[in-house]
Amino acid sequence: MFIIEELKNIDHTYFNVIHTGCYCVTLQSKNTKHYWHILHQQYPTFTSCKIWHKHKQSDSFHEQGSAPTLEQAINKIRDHDHYHLYVRPAKKKKARMSA
Repeated sequence: MFIIEELKNIDHTYFNVIHTGCYCVTLQSKNTKHYWHILHQQYPTFTSCKIWHKHKQSDSFHEQGSAPTLEQAINKIRDHDHYHLYVRPAKKKKARMSA
């Protein structure tokens, strides 16, 4: 279960917060406009967060990975945004230039 402190620590300047609850959080990155759904999973001996992703509202979510905590899941989302905004375009540009 996500605790109130974890939910309060979500950066509202970075994300549009669509939904928060004790077992799931749905966010939209203000940078990429991608949607993220983080599901808290708790088993008898450990907890984990499953991360789901979609590019636009009309798409279906697909599994994007997992993280031990909500904070680490959000860090993975930020890493994905950085890749999507900076690394991927540079790779495409380099591929076009060498073709």
